[in-house]
Amino acid sequence: MQNQSQYGDVIFLKDLQTASSSQRLTRIHLRKGSEHTQYDEAWLQNLIMLQPGVLPLSQIERSFETFIPVCTELPMQAGFVDNLFVTPKGDIALVECKLWRNPEAKRAVIGQILNYASELSTWDYEMLEAAVRRAKFFAPSGNAAPQDLYDVLPSDGDLDEVAFHDAISRNLRRGRFLLLIVGDGIHEGVEMMAKFLQQHAGLHFTLSIVELALFGLPEGGFIVQPRVLAQTAIVERQVVTFNDPKIRIAPTLATATSLSPTQGATITQEHFFEDLEKGSSGISEKLHDFLNDLASYYVLPDFSTRTMTLRWSLEDSKNWNLGSIVNSGEVWMDYHGQQARNSNMLEASKQYLQDIADNIPGAVVKKTKAGSAWNIADSNGHALRIGVILGDEARMKGWLKAILRFQAAVLAKSQDLELKPLELPEIVQPAPADQTAKPTLRHQEE
Repeated sequence: MQNQSQYGDVIFLKDLQTASSSQRLTRIHLRKGSEHTQYDEAWLQNLIMLQPGVLPLSQIERSFETFIPVCTELPMQAGFVDNLFVTPKGDIALVECKLWRNPEAKRAVIGQILNYASELSTWDYEMLEAAVRRAKFFAPSGNAAPQDLYDVLPSDGDLDEVAFHDAISRNLRRGRFLLLIVGDGIHEGVEMMAKFLQQHAGLHFTLSIVELALFGLPEGGFIVQPRVLAQTAIVERQVVTFNDPKIRIAPTLATATSLSPTQGATITQEHFFEDLEKGSSGISEKLHDFLNDLASYYVLPDFSTRTMTLRWSLEDSKNWNLGSIVNSGEVWMDYHGQQARNSNMLEASKQYLQDIADNIPGAVVKKTKAGSAWNIADSNGHALRIGVILGDEARMKGWLKAILRFQAAVLAKSQDLELKPLELPEIVQPAPADQTAKPTLRHQEE
């Protein structure tokens, strides 16, 4: 039978000099619990609680760069959630561990975790905490189980207890969770489960399927190899609302080129815009409008936990940072300047910043404190805020024009062209949805 796994053989090397020192590792396949094996679903549950780093959560959602195991077997009316995790910022992850030996169970596991999410969205903080107390609390090294959910956080956590309580409550109310199906032996047939969900519109929360391949080392110990199914094969993020205990499914409105201020594509994006709104109410809508315009020119947002970077990619894999917006509202151009210096395009970079500053009263282009890059500042020397740069339509168009002029300079340099000083650059050929086609340069006649 043909091997459908996307894994190659895992080879253990004692050294790099002797060919005979290599040994092909044997994969350990998990089985349903019995007296003949210790590697079952319960073992997998304990593995990811004791070693949560085997779950690549931050690759799926950057908001989960730090996540904390809470409990196993969380009791619900729909059953028992295998694993519960939270982040110091109040995000929630549900994990369902499954061994893929029963083909009929493939769709059932997705329906099961959706049922958990649906029920959980009707809970409040106190209901969740009460359920956690009835679950198997995760207490490493024999420590006593904490009595409150907040007690699982490290003492230097990001939120105080009131803020953590509010964040958990808000995520419960919105049904905003990371749902993870973790299994052993996932192959092509299981990837087809994604199509099942796409046919039923999708989810408000993020869902991912992860395979954990386990290998035994010759002298004891294990290698765990996680694999997140490719984005084209896993469930695409869509929208589900909870107006009542039942799920109402609707097609997504958010795409790579059409972003909505109320429907982020990921949990990380939603956090960013929520934080941004705290400092400048209404700025998210303006920023979304700007991003929608930029998408036609191959500039797309790249979100981390605290920043959104405007990235422009070229055919040669060169990736330009055209500005980073912090969730507090500040806009920084210093990394752009460093890139330009390394690419011998510092003057084009300074012109880009000056083009933006020219549209904003009192704005100046100045060196950063480190002296290695340039940034746009106000009359007091402080970094400009996104609300100021996008203050009106003229400023928004001014930034767009500055980006187009910089793109033209980069493309001209790569094509060994000479731009006339007053020529206005224009990138033509609208960006397709898959963002695979690349721009060509055209010069407008004066």
